[in-house]
Amino acid sequence: MGKTIQEIKEMQSKRIAYHTEKTKAEMQRIATYLNEEEREIFFSGKGFVEVPEEERLRERIDAYPYLIP
Repeated sequence: MGKTIQEIKEMQSKRIAYHTEKTKAEMQRIATYLNEEEREIFFSGKGFVEVPEEERLRERIDAYPYLIP
């Protein structure tokens, strides 16, 4: 009839593993375009400017004004 809780948990863990692998592959693809110094910054996350949550959300709205009703 329906899926058991165990089946649902297995599906969720498979989906998380799949997305993790896709993210890693995408990061590797992007890194091929960067020089060694930029690659180090990209993978470590150091050197990026942290954006406040409010500003990040505002930029998303500015970037896609057609999504605002």
